[in-house]
Parts: sequence; structure tokens; C-alpha cells
Amino acid sequence: MKPSTRWLPAILAIVPLGPPSARAEVAPASASPEKKVEFFEKKIRPILVSQCHTCHSAETNSKGGLRVDDRNGLVQGGNSGSAVVPGKPDESLLLQAVRHADDAPKMPPKSKLTDAEIADLARWIEDGAAWPAEVAASAPARGQWEEKYAALRKSHWAWQPVRGGGPPPVRDASWPRSDVDRFVLAGLEAKGLSPVGDADRVALIRRATFDLTGLPPEVADVEAFLRDDSAGAFERVVDRLLASPAFGERWGRHWLDVARYGESTGSSRNVPFPHAWRYRDYVIDAFNRDVPFDRFLRQQIAGDLLPAADDRERREHLVATGFLALGVKDVNQRFKVRFVMDNVDEQIDTVSRAVLGLTASCARCHDHKFDPIPQADYYALAGIFQSTDLCAGVRNKMGGGGLDYYDTAMLIPLDSAPASKADSAKVEEAKKKVAAAKAEFEKLRDSPAGAELGPNGRPKRAAARQKMVKLQADLLQLTDPAALGPVALGVRDGKAVGDTQVRIRGEAERLGPTVPRGFLSVLNLPGQPAIPAKQSGRAELASWLTSPDNPLTSRVFVNRAWQHLFGQGLVRTVDNFGVTGDLPSHPELLDHLAREFTRDGWSVKRLVRRLILTRAYQLDSSATPDRLAADPSNRLVWRHAPRRLDAEEIRDATLVAAGRLDPVRPVGDSSPSSSMKVIEIRNNGPEARKLLEIAGASRLRSVYLPSLRGITPGSLEVFDPAEQGMVTGRRETTTVPSQSLYFLNDPFVRRRSIELADQLLARSDLDEAARIDLAYRRTVGRPASANELRRASAYIAEFARDARAAIDWSPSTAVAAKAPEPQTRPKPKAAAAPVNPDEADQSDEPVREEVIRASNPESAAWSSFCQALLGSAEFRYLR
Repeated sequence: MKPSTRWLPAILAIVPLGPPSARAEVAPASASPEKKVEFFEKKIRPILVSQCHTCHSAETNSKGGLRVDDRNGLVQGGNSGSAVVPGKPDESLLLQAVRHADDAPKMPPKSKLTDAEIADLARWIEDGAAWPAEVAASAPARGQWEEKYAALRKSHWAWQPVRGGGPPPVRDASWPRSDVDRFVLAGLEAKGLSPVGDADRVALIRRATFDLTGLPPEVADVEAFLRDDSAGAFERVVDRLLASPAFGERWGRHWLDVARYGESTGSSRNVPFPHAWRYRDYVIDAFNRDVPFDRFLRQQIAGDLLPAADDRERREHLVATGFLALGVKDVNQRFKVRFVMDNVDEQIDTVSRAVLGLTASCARCHDHKFDPIPQADYYALAGIFQSTDLCAGVRNKMGGGGLDYYDTAMLIPLDSAPASKADSAKVEEAKKKVAAAKAEFEKLRDSPAGAELGPNGRPKRAAARQKMVKLQADLLQLTDPAALGPVALGVRDGKAVGDTQVRIRGEAERLGPTVPRGFLSVLNLPGQPAIPAKQSGRAELASWLTSPDNPLTSRVFVNRAWQHLFGQGLVRTVDNFGVTGDLPSHPELLDHLAREFTRDGWSVKRLVRRLILTRAYQLDSSATPDRLAADPSNRLVWRHAPRRLDAEEIRDATLVAAGRLDPVRPVGDSSPSSSMKVIEIRNNGPEARKLLEIAGASRLRSVYLPSLRGITPGSLEVFDPAEQGMVTGRRETTTVPSQSLYFLNDPFVRRRSIELADQLLARSDLDEAARIDLAYRRTVGRPASANELRRASAYIAEFARDARAAIDWSPSTAVAAKAPEPQTRPKPKAAAAPVNPDEADQSDEPVREEVIRASNPESAAWSSFCQALLGSAEFRYLR
């Protein structure tokens, strides 16, 4: 077989270190496995060690990305493909190189192996490339582990079937409005407690609107609700909110936290995922359409393997598999086998935590120390994901640059026929030109000026650099996301499908026994599907995860929903239902909700509606000393737990208060990060600064801001956004000084304060008291009290008076002299006017504010008052 010239750029750079073997020893094809391993140790390993290890081992730079000190490295190969194809010596690139075949690199480069050594290598490959298997040291108390595992499978609450049964009896039968309330009240009565009173209607509609949409209620909606005394008024509010597109944006954001959504690889080299927005939009649409949660999961695990009714559904299924592709990628990893296994580990961790609430990745290196998950179970799952191509559009390369990490072949085309613009031949030709130009430049750069370069050495270097930069720009244009046609990040079944080996101590190169693909033995479900030999097994895994007999999937999700509405889960460790996790506060209620969830067809909206219409959800948030003493953490739900708004809610509510939120989703690939070139983003580089400028000027909802790992917009960063590197079912809530400084100094807050003040002052139909009242309604969602009206009026008057005095006594009147008169103050924009999110507001905020202060003390006073409201605890918290 004639080798391909594509193999030339980077392959073995073998340096001869020892004498060649004198003769060949042939292990007959019928030899036992032990004899084949003996042949390898006697004849093959010495060749690899003496001739190859210097350049191609874990202790070296591993040229061409190839390792020869482990079988996996040889079989998976380096940048040019598989070096050894077991059973097929003529297709093995290693053998072509040592034979010095035409158009192949000559390896070793300064000599050639003997015919006997080449024959040994050929026989070894033909016989299956035998390699000694490593065996993990058996634990002395392995039998005790098995006994412990068996006992845990039978006893731990999370792994038992969902129990039936109705709600318990309660003494105060007049209090509950639903079965959920009966469970809650029974728990309180058992401890001698009673719930507090109901929330007032203003607090209730603000709470429900934020919880369902992530936005504050409109002033008109609050007023309408307060006027509606009819039965079912709150139900109608809830139904309106569930039907709002904002519901999917809010609850989709919850799932994006769990799915560790990010628009770049993160890790040591941060490379953008310009097509990630498709998955984000898919998630939002799925929650708005109330796609049954079991189907939602199956699409994300195995959408490419599911039947589709039409082309739209087929594309949707492909995009959904982005769930498995969007994790952190260490593209700077030297060895491909480690890159692959680290990504498999990340997928196992995501699926097990997100869907099952289990920490299965703890079994990568050894049997799980706490939960009954043996190491073999981990590698049963690993075989499924190793049989799956991870199509994230990137690859690993140690010390790469420019487009080295980008791999357009590893993207999912969404059209039946790929776009003609995405011409892979043109891309490969452009890459070759860049590589040649780069080599030419580096040769000139590293050569001393003298005989070789002559007196024009510096101009030659400059010309070579310009040529390289021009060719890189041409390549960048060819690989621009817009030139590829509609593509997505996702997965597909790999060309090589099969079981995988246990990795000794979790090390990718140390192979132990092979484990059949399968599922976690902690749940032995009746009728669980068998995995076909020629398929990855993802379709069967998806069926196993969403089986009605699987007690974890439904429990985990209803617990997540409870947390989002009540502040903490019935199981507080929402991502860990294992032995080290929390026990449920109301186990019977958890099972009741899980059972009803599946009976309702896995409808998320029905689940949320059921919970939000309970009397427990509608309780007041006030506390009493006796109840606090008896249950300080409110585990029994005797009141509604107040909560701080999360990062996205604070930013979006600030925009709403200022009348500047653009509620329209960016159309298609107009998402800010979709146009990014796939080159490394430096944290403090121009690419990062540009993204932060876009985010700072954007009026879109926060879920649509650029979401690159390690580059967080300032308006979100200080309020504990989701950790994008792992499953985040519960965000941290910290209180730190930078949050106060944000409300005091950040240009985003100051700008919104000025805009709100402008709009209030523009209301010539309102007097001062009515303007103050409107400011309260737009910021904290309620009318101002009489005392607040007096205090605000006095503050505004005093501030304006001090501002005038400052102008009168200022040593320099230059600013005041040039400032416009109050009546010529620019007319504010209408509150409802949509703003183009791409219009960057580059105004110098401090200068503009000082002009306002100097020219119009009244505007300055109202801006300061509005900023105080935006910085208040009442604005940040729900009660």
C-alpha cells in the first residue's frame, strides 16, 4: 500500500541509540497470547525503547503527537493518524516509515533498521500488536467491598424504587390547597410547628414573576393583579407567565448551568465555540415548548440516533447532542489518548451528575469509596463514549497557535448536503501554504544575519513574516464560522465502536482488562436494553436513563425544580444523591412529585405550575424567634425563604427599571460570540476586551451575552454566576464588598440610573410625589410609603441644593459656563423604544455625569436617588 503524502509533516523522528538486532525471531500466528507478549518483550520493546523513546514517549516532547511507549498511543496515533493498525502491517504508518517507503518519512532519519528488525515489527503487528496487560493490585478486603456495595444497593434511599401512597393526614385540614401542602403541613405538625401567614399580593406577584421568567413584573401587571379580587386571579398570572417566552429563557438558564454551558474550551488554551449558541437556543425553545423532559434528555444523549419526522426535527436532534460536546477541553494536551480519555471522563461526570445525581467519575481511578460504583462500571460507560466521536470542532496540539486547534471535520453538518463554501480541500491546501510559510519565516528568524541572508537579512525576515500573516488571514477567512454553512457542536457514533479497557489508576496509557459496555450496576432495571455490537450504545443509555423504572432521573429533576422555587432542594445536595449527599427532608413528598411528574408525561410546566400554586409557595417570608429556634434553616418550609436575585436577574432587572431591556432574542448567528475566529483568546487580549465591550453595551437579556469561559461581563461577575467548568445545580451566594462597589461605581449602574431619572423627569403629567412613587414601582415593584415619599423628596431637594452650591463656589467655572441650560437638556429616549444591541454606548460616563451635575442639579439629584434604589437590598432580594 503506497503511503499518503499527507503523512509527511509530522511523524516519527526516531534517533538510533543502540545496535540493531542480528536476526529476527518470528512468533507464529498460532502462538498463545503469552508467547506473543513474550515475543513483544524480547524483540519489539527493545526496538521501541532504543530507537523511538527519545522523541516519542511520555518523558519527551512526543513529536507529531505520537507516543510509542504504550499500545494505545501507537494505535490511536498522532497528528497523522494511527501508527499501528493491529493485524494490518501494510496499513501501519510505523512500518511504512521504518521501511523507508516512497513518499514516507525515513525513520530512523539517519539510518535504517535491519531487515530482521523490520520483519519482527511486521510480524508483531500482523499478530495483533500484543502488549502486556497491566492488572490493578487487588485490595485485600475486596470481598468486604462487595458486601458493602450490596448492602448499599439495598439500603440507600436514592436507589430504591419510587414509592406510591397518598398524602398523610393533617390536623389542620383547612390549611392545605393541594396534596403537596398536606405533605408539608404533616412534617410541620410532627415537630409542633405551624406555617406563617400568606404573602401579600405585591410580594407574591414579584416573587412568581422572577421565579418563572427571571424578570420583574411590569407596573401595569402588578396593578391589574391588585385590582383582580376574583377567584383564580393568581392562577391566571401563573398561566400567563408560563406561556411567556421569558419562561424558557429563565428555566433554560437553569439547565444551561447544569449542562456547564460555555462558548469556549477554557483550560490552558481558551478557544471559542462559535456554534455553541445553537444548543443554547435549543434548550430555551425546549422549555418554552414544554418538550417532555424524558424526550429532552434522550435528544441530548442520542439525538443523532433517534428517528425524526422531518428535517427540522433532525436538525434539532443533532443540535441537542451539543450537551455532550460543550465541556472544557484541554486542547493543549500533548497526547491524543489523554485528550480522548479526559473528554470521556468529562462526559461521564456531566451525565451522571446532571441526570442521576451521582458522582460516577470518582470511579475513574479506583472503585468508588462511598457509592456502589466499581471501577468496571465507569469503564462500561467509558466504552460508550469512547465509541462516540466528540464533534466540538477542536483537537489537541501541544504548543499550537493560530488555527492549529481548529478541526472543521469535527463539526456536525445540519444540512443534508454540506455547504459548498466549506471546501475541505481548499482548507487543507491553505493549511499547507501556512505551514510552509511559517517554516520559511522561522528559518530566517533563527538564522544569524551573514552569508546566508546577506545585508538584506532584516527585510527578508519582514517579507517572510508578511507572507505568513497574509496566508494565515486567508486560512482564517476559509475557516470563518460563516463560511462553513449551518453546523453544530455535538456527537456521532464513531468509526471504531467497541468496548474499552480499565485504565490502571485512571492513567490513559495503562491498560487493564476489557469491560463490556453497559450501565451503572447501582440500578439494575428490569428489561434494560442490550447494547448492539456495532453501535456506541448511547441510544440504549438514553433509554436506561429515562426508563420509568429509573428512580433517580425523575427524583433529581423534581428536586431541582423545588430548589428553584423554594430556595433549597428537598435534597440540598442537588447534584449528589449518593451516600455523601444530603438526606431528603420530605422523602415521601419527593417520591410523590417524582411519580406525578412521570404520570404527567414528564411535563416541566405542569410540575412548576403544581408547585407554584401550593399554599407552601405562597407563604410570607417573615420569621419568628420560636420557629427560627426550632428549624433555623427552614427545612420544614414553615415560611417562604427570601433569596437574592442571581447575577442575570440583577442585570436584567436593572435594564427593565431603566426601560432599556431588549427582550428579543438575537436572530440565528447574530449571537455575539458566533462571529469569533477560532483562535486562542487571551484573557487580557483584544478579543476578550472586545467581547466585554459588546456585553457592556448590550441591551439583550443576560442569557444571550457572550458566555466564554474565563471572560465574564462585569455586570454578572460579582454576583456569583454559574461555574462553567462543571455541573452547577446550585450556585453559590456570597456577600462581598465588590458588590456594594458595583452599585456605587459601575458605569452600567450609573448609566441606567441616569436613564431612569431622564424618563421620570420627562413625565410632565406627574408631580414630584408621583415620580418618586413610579421610581419605587419600577425598581422594587411596590408603591412608596408616605414616609418614603417624604424622605425621597427631602433627599432630592438637599442633593440639588448642594449641587448648586458646589457650582457657585467652584474655583473653576469653565464646565458650568459651557454646560447647556436645564431647558436644553437632551430629550430622553422613550422607555419602550427598542435598542439595537450592536450599538455600542461608548459615552464617557463620568464626564457626562459631571456635565449633568454642573448644568442641571435636579437631574443629578434624581439620578442619585434612582441609583440608591437600584443599590438597595430590596431591589436585590425577593421576599
